[in-house]
Amino acid sequence: MTLPYGWGVAEYSTPEKYMGDKFTDKVYQREPEESYKLILEHLKKILPQASEEQIKKILK
Repeated sequence: MTLPYGWGVAEYSTPEKYMGDKFTDKVYQREPEESYKLILEHLKKILPQASEEQIKKILK
């Protein structure tokens, strides 16, 4: 039997389930605002052509 490709056969999961306790123990020590700031700063480095406002728009 051949399964069709696409979203219908995708396995949905959470990062917590996929990466385990080592991941969750680390990330849940931060406040959401701190995580947002870290993500924003990382995206600014890898997307130098994008303005901060553009990056914030995709993070909402």
